[in-house]
Amino acid sequence: MKNHIFWATFLLLAMPASNAGAQQPAAKPEPAQAKAASALPAGMKQYWFVMLKRGAKRDQAPEESAKLQAGHMANIKAYAEAGKLQIAGPFMDDGDWRGIFILDVPDRAAAEKMCADDPAVKAGRLACEIHPWLSEPGAALK
Repeated sequence: MKNHIFWATFLLLAMPASNAGAQQPAAKPEPAQAKAASALPAGMKQYWFVMLKRGAKRDQAPEESAKLQAGHMANIKAYAEAGKLQIAGPFMDDGDWRGIFILDVPDRAAAEKMCADDPAVKAGRLACEIHPWLSEPGAALK
């Protein structure tokens, strides 16, 4: 119930006011990061949700696939140790969704760079779909 109240309040506050015909003074443009941070609900932090999807090029030989997977896992470990990757994991079916990342980086460009650095993405075996995502700082799976 508490969660429903929070999101209902957030949606109401996020909706633009209807001031048809009212003249508003021109606002000074804010830096993009300040604007994004000010739009967040109190107590929330923006992360980047990355859906790892089946890539267009999955015809690698088994030994090449194993090498790409090892590089992918090493990449995951390095980003986790650097504090940029909060959680990662594969899906356990054989669908087009292969796994997820929750990234703690300042902007979409940093998330895109992390994806582009992944050996499996470079090889076309995986593709990334990136979305901004909100959570409470320090929230954990239980």
